Amino acid sequence: MIGIYRFVNFRDGWLLVVFLVVSTVAAGLLPPILAVLTGRVFNLLANLAERDGNEIVVRPMAIMALGAASLPVVWASIYCWMALGERQGFSVRRKMLDSYLANAFEWYDAREDLAGKFTQLNRSVEELRASSAEASAVLTRSLVTIVALIGTSFHASWSLTLVTLCSAPLIIGCAYFFSRLVQKYADRENEQISKASQLVDWSVNAAQFIRLCGTELREVQKFKICIQKSADSFIRMCLYASLNSGVLRFLTLTMFVQAFWFGSTMIRKGRLTVGDVITCFHSCILLGSTINGALHQLVFWQKGTVAANQISKFLETCQVLPAQQSESGFAPVGRLRGDICFKDVDFTYPSRPQEQVLRGLSLNFAAGKTTFILGKSGSGKSTLANLLLKFYGFQNGSICVDGTDIAYINQEYLIRDITVVEQRCTIFNGTLRDNITIGLDESKRKDEAELVKLVCRISLLERFIHDLDDGLSTVVGSGGLSLSGGQQQKVAIARALIKDPPVLILDEAVSALDALQRSLIIKAIRAHREGKTTIILTHELDQIGPDDYCYIVDQGAYIEQGYGGQLNVDSSTNFYAWKHLHQDEEDETDNSSQFTSVETPTDVKQKVFESVIDFEVETPRADKEVGYFSEDLESYMTSTSYSRSRKNRQRILVSNESEKISSDCLKENRTLVPIRVILKRMFLLKRRRILLVLGVLCSFIAGAANPIFSYTFSYLLNGVAPQENGVGSDSYLLRWSLIVIGMAAADAIFNFAKDFLLGYCSECWIQQLRNEVMQGINMTQLKWFTRETNKASEVSALLLNDLRDARALASDFVSTVSTFMIVSSIGLMWALISGWKLSLVCMSTFPLIIFFSAFYGMLLQKQETQYKTAVADLENLQYEITNGIKTIRRLHLEASFLERYSKLEAKMARIGSLRAISTGLGIAVLETLTMCIQAILFYYALTLVSTGQYTINKMFETLTLLLFTIMTCNTLVNQIPDISRGQRAADFVFRMIRETKCVSSVLDSAPATGQIEELPTVISVQNLNFAYHTSPSTSIFDNLSLELSAGTTVGIVGESGSGKSTLITLLTKLHDAKSGTIQIENKDINDWNTRDLRSQIAVVEQRPTLFAGTIRENLVYGLMRDVLEVEIYDLLKYVGIHDFIKNLPLGLDAPIDQDLLSGGQAQRLCIARALLRRPRILILDECTSALDPESSHIINSIVKEGPPARLTISITHNVDMMKACNELVFLKNGKVAGKGRFETLYMQNKAFQTLVSSHY
Repeated sequence: MIGIYRFVNFRDGWLLVVFLVVSTVAAGLLPPILAVLTGRVFNLLANLAERDGNEIVVRPMAIMALGAASLPVVWASIYCWMALGERQGFSVRRKMLDSYLANAFEWYDAREDLAGKFTQLNRSVEELRASSAEASAVLTRSLVTIVALIGTSFHASWSLTLVTLCSAPLIIGCAYFFSRLVQKYADRENEQISKASQLVDWSVNAAQFIRLCGTELREVQKFKICIQKSADSFIRMCLYASLNSGVLRFLTLTMFVQAFWFGSTMIRKGRLTVGDVITCFHSCILLGSTINGALHQLVFWQKGTVAANQISKFLETCQVLPAQQSESGFAPVGRLRGDICFKDVDFTYPSRPQEQVLRGLSLNFAAGKTTFILGKSGSGKSTLANLLLKFYGFQNGSICVDGTDIAYINQEYLIRDITVVEQRCTIFNGTLRDNITIGLDESKRKDEAELVKLVCRISLLERFIHDLDDGLSTVVGSGGLSLSGGQQQKVAIARALIKDPPVLILDEAVSALDALQRSLIIKAIRAHREGKTTIILTHELDQIGPDDYCYIVDQGAYIEQGYGGQLNVDSSTNFYAWKHLHQDEEDETDNSSQFTSVETPTDVKQKVFESVIDFEVETPRADKEVGYFSEDLESYMTSTSYSRSRKNRQRILVSNESEKISSDCLKENRTLVPIRVILKRMFLLKRRRILLVLGVLCSFIAGAANPIFSYTFSYLLNGVAPQENGVGSDSYLLRWSLIVIGMAAADAIFNFAKDFLLGYCSECWIQQLRNEVMQGINMTQLKWFTRETNKASEVSALLLNDLRDARALASDFVSTVSTFMIVSSIGLMWALISGWKLSLVCMSTFPLIIFFSAFYGMLLQKQETQYKTAVADLENLQYEITNGIKTIRRLHLEASFLERYSKLEAKMARIGSLRAISTGLGIAVLETLTMCIQAILFYYALTLVSTGQYTINKMFETLTLLLFTIMTCNTLVNQIPDISRGQRAADFVFRMIRETKCVSSVLDSAPATGQIEELPTVISVQNLNFAYHTSPSTSIFDNLSLELSAGTTVGIVGESGSGKSTLITLLTKLHDAKSGTIQIENKDINDWNTRDLRSQIAVVEQRPTLFAGTIRENLVYGLMRDVLEVEIYDLLKYVGIHDFIKNLPLGLDAPIDQDLLSGGQAQRLCIARALLRRPRILILDECTSALDPESSHIINSIVKEGPPARLTISITHNVDMMKACNELVFLKNGKVAGKGRFETLYMQNKAFQTLVSSHY
């Protein structure tokens, strides 16, 4: 048992442990004291007529006094144990979090499945908490009780006790054997649950990509395989746990049968009194009852042991960073000036040891200057920042800051003074203000408002924030506003600028923005950071001015350096070659232009990635003037003919968190679903209904065996002393001993059958629920994912962790209720027939028990819901930390997140404390009531015997039946906490199933439609009107009409919010067009089978979507055919990434590491994946935004030559991409504002000229 407390700090909690030990020992002594007092009561049966009437009152009332004294003792014991369990849970979570935050970067690189791993670990924490709280409380108290009962029994008769306990070694051996098997299969179940969790996360986070690839059913099938393996392991575990329970139940029920012979003989010989034997037997009966009660908790304790081992394994795998040297080991460093020198640096990533990333690289960055590093995707640019911040160790060379080798500089100082803005920036859940000011030094908090205003102006966030109803208080992230890639980069830039670091590194930090916004932001940053070191890693040559110093890096070494003006005029330089890649394709342009692509950055419209889970709505404050915009931007707006009439028509994309669906099935339940509804849902299980009915039948029989066993046992108990009518004779004892053994065997068999069958059926039920939810997730419309309650972490935890509580409710509650119904009906009826007077006295106390049980159940239901919500909040933060760990480490935000964690931890601790108080009080009151009822029954039974109304045999028969009934009620009420947890889990899952059905995506009522035929017109749109259902008054398209012909490459261009990406979602049936028609090959899109349609369309999204797997698995994802390796390599050559893949040690079988792939490399893999699908229609959505000039030129050339598709559609702001297209469709104000080749549109359409004017 000690092993499950390995994470508890006993030194800090010694006072709690003292109270725990004292109260547990005292509570454990209650049953033996009760046994002694019960023996004293039944000693009165000897010469009862001669006894003083006061003794008949005093001795039973002593039991009532014991019950009253037990209340504070049991209450304190339960509370202390649950408090210890909470401390254990907090300690474990904190250790895991601290270990995770302290890992080396290579540890993160080697593990892409951490989100799924943490889902399983969180369940392990809960199982460990439960085992170290409720389960340990019962087991420890039972241990004390067992020792005390054995001592009491030995005191009454050591010889009779030894005879009674002779089967104890067999009981211990069986328990050990079965517990090992249970632990083995519990491990296997947890392993499969971890894998299933990764699949759930992928289905939630990559919902749009899965639908476009048509792999919904494939994802469901993979999940079903994992869940089936998990179910197989649980069923084996359930089998051995049920066998364990059945065998031990039989042994404990029969262990004192042999003692009756011995006890009866000793009474006949006069060596023992009836009171001694009754005391010994009652002790052994309580001993058996205690062991049976402990057996139920033993399973939870075993799960806790497995959970503790799982957590320990995780902590052991953590590659914790070595402790920093003492301050005396570091050179004294003040505020960094920013003079940085890389000298002959060699580096390979530990996860890719055979691929050298840097090869003798030497670079110098002058303090207070802006320096550019240019290079292709994957050339090693991003690695420099990681090495500079000491997140990786390099093999050779040196890196110096201000003349001091970084080996002698504390990493905290480097992170404090060097800030990196990544290309794949992370936005944390919270308000915009929180995201911008996170990590801000406390000394600057007094000027926070002014600083926020300044950095928002520099990063072009000012007017965007103004247009939001809640401004800076707008919640972003999960359940809040969904920011586009460009908006995220702006927030990340503002977050870096507000820290005002001596060294700022921008790693492709504006790649998701259009050229004008890139230029404005870079210019503003230069002005703001004049005199401070700024390093810009980019592939955009146009950002470099003639006086900017730059290095060109290729394959881990610099190949060129110099000032931009010199390199630009030297035709022998790589800079010149990259700069003029498209020179032969265009006329000479105005040299004053610094831009390669453009989008009008008007003050109320921001570039937004039009994700289908965002919605376009009118900005409520779009008409209001804002007087604090910069003069440069105002003059730019004037020069681009920005007018108020246009301003009034702008839209921004916002995620509608408060989206409401008119269906009642989506309404949040204020109360949890009733248990009868849960059980009814379980009985709808068709596949296993016969076994379920058989399990319930076995429960009834097992319940009936209880009073029958108590009845036969009463006859055996009555015959312990020989009587004149033959009762107690050898033949009598033999007959009733065999009957008792037979009943014990029947009881054990049917208890095993009902435990296993109900456990098996409940697992099949939650397996069906899991599969149903997973299918709903993959078939529902994308708007479902915008709701705050549908975060990946919460869905995964609910589906794979909390449903285990529903499984326990379904099996244990059905079993207990069935037993209770039989015991309460048969037992009470039998008791009424046997002795109605004593039975009515017992039944008169039932309303009190029922009232208390109802109140206790409602109280715990409320607190369990609050507790689970607090746990979900804590785990959501943990999930956020897991996904954004590298950003957190680079920005030194550990303290900020630990502070948030501590607040949530304190809230959970308060709720947990109230829950412990309520649970302890409920159990204590129940035990007190039970003892008081026993005292009343004993008193009245003795009175009935003393007055001659009952015989001793009749008293024993009736009393035994009633006591077993009370014990069964006690068991049912003790399960209320488990019932509440399972009820909450079932309620949330049922809600999720209803929601996904209400917004389900029909796949598909239309018949299979085959392939796109060879017709001249591929796509025809006529009179299309569309508005998102959340904002029906805001029209995205206004009678839009256009035709796209076969054999062409069409560019869709326009301002942000003009509906470019919305059109793609309509073409792929991610949204339905309610008005107008869309025809593909002269067939209405609504007549197309969705799966057939999407199988012939490939979409390359703006953000690369890759999953944890090999490169090959990512490339062939969603393909319905086998692909030859030569075909894959041909396409990799086609998109310009062949050499990178071929140089990897495992080639195509190398695992994907998204943090080590550059944005350009990831995007080219996505393009290759799209082409492998052999699409009839290829859609490229800003697919060159993350590519360097050479790679971008390769993709532009592919588009110009015509990809292997009947129709290629390119959504773009890039002028070179526009020129590569055969035809452009210019969208404006919901209509086609122009159509034709680039040159024609530019000459004839003034609005189009405005859009691309900065290129000339």
